[in-house]
Amino acid sequence: MLFRRRRAPQRHQDVLAAAVYEGDSRARERIDRWWAGGGDDREQVWRGAWFLLTAASFRFGNHERPEQVAPVLEFLLQPDPTSPYLPRVRLTTCLPQTADDPPAGVYHGDPQVRRLVEAALRFPDPDLRRRLADLLSATDQPGLLDALETAFRPRGRPGPTYLDAAPPGHETRCNLWLRGEPNALLRIVSANPNLPRPPAGPGDVDLVLLALLKDRLDLLPALDQDALAERLLEYLGMWLPGEVHDRCRRALRDLPAVAMLCDRAMLGDAEAVAAVRDAGHRPSHPAWVPVFLLLTRQFAAYRAADPDARVLQSACSADRSGIDEATVVDRVLAVLGTDLPDDVAAAVRRSLRDLGPLGRPSVEDLRRRWMRRALLDRATQLEPEAAATVVAAGYLPEDDDQPLLPLLFLTGQFDRYDDEDPDGTQLPAVLAERRYRYAHEHFRTVAQRAGRPDPWPPEEPPRDRPSPSPHVTTWPSSFTGHF
Repeated sequence: MLFRRRRAPQRHQDVLAAAVYEGDSRARERIDRWWAGGGDDREQVWRGAWFLLTAASFRFGNHERPEQVAPVLEFLLQPDPTSPYLPRVRLTTCLPQTADDPPAGVYHGDPQVRRLVEAALRFPDPDLRRRLADLLSATDQPGLLDALETAFRPRGRPGPTYLDAAPPGHETRCNLWLRGEPNALLRIVSANPNLPRPPAGPGDVDLVLLALLKDRLDLLPALDQDALAERLLEYLGMWLPGEVHDRCRRALRDLPAVAMLCDRAMLGDAEAVAAVRDAGHRPSHPAWVPVFLLLTRQFAAYRAADPDARVLQSACSADRSGIDEATVVDRVLAVLGTDLPDDVAAAVRRSLRDLGPLGRPSVEDLRRRWMRRALLDRATQLEPEAAATVVAAGYLPEDDDQPLLPLLFLTGQFDRYDDEDPDGTQLPAVLAERRYRYAHEHFRTVAQRAGRPDPWPPEEPPRDRPSPSPHVTTWPSSFTGHF
């Protein structure tokens, strides 16, 4: 009579509590009858179970009361042949189709689906933890699959370096392993035959690693290809199992000629270079092709694409890329420092020395100026090819923040330097004002090489500063007496 007098939701919850906590056989019979009958009775029992779990602080860390959670989970894990999903237990019978939490401030016994995954990973009862893990390893219930993907995304997204995740001597930025062995979540998602699912949208790249682990490269074309290429290169830069790295490389070579992949190759990423060379990728804008072929060391193709030694001039006329002009200059200078074929090196040097102004306002002329500026900066850092280019081409500073005298001294143009600063007093004055732009060691090196005095100005002695007077609002460091 007590149960009958309560309002329906509270009545079902009370009967369920008596059945699972007190072992009341009559309450258990009534719960089983309500569940078998379906409809509103089953719904109220289902919500009552989640009210009890919430009251026991299910998966709230130190606040959780496992002794109250376990009987309810045992009830939900009992067989139910009417469940439309595997495994056929009460838990999968009524779960929603997604793992979304109920709206803030609204709760009527709504299931917290994501906490089931947390319980499968960390619930203190090892037997229940194993049973939940087995359930998640086999389920096809959409809400549980959604919850598994939700748990996987932050662990598969490259983050900080995780200690003890990779084998000894290696580092990884994905939190799915323990000393190179799969952790509990990875074992679950690897075992589940219904994962991975097709991406929810083109930007869902945080599930790429799951597709790679399960060798489902057929799912990757649905993703944003630039974002996919970026993520694949990230994975190749850390420890992952060898088969995952192999699949990353296969996926990179199957990509269309995405701009980001070509840019990364021009920046010197070894995996990107190998991918574009193997796949025969080219930048979409033809004007970028010569510098792309040069920087990826495809010299036969470069000779055909740049017969007139106009590699940098061509880049200046191209649409903007992900690489700025200063970086292009840095990369070209770096390639010149390697074992280039003589004819290729000569062509690149001719292009570097023909970046003078066009004499008409244009975007191309502005880019040439930025490249000249980059060459001047590198020359003042004693980069040999840049210094030789500046001297041979006669490039001079065009901006107020690039004074002439330091450049003349550092590039060894002493005849002109002596004309500009005959008594050697102007350069130290310039350096005293702009020492932040230069390195003393560079001037010392050139001075020793040329047998000249070091022009670097002496360090200024620190100025004596009067001690500040106490402010009226300053609190004393200790108090005496009473307030």
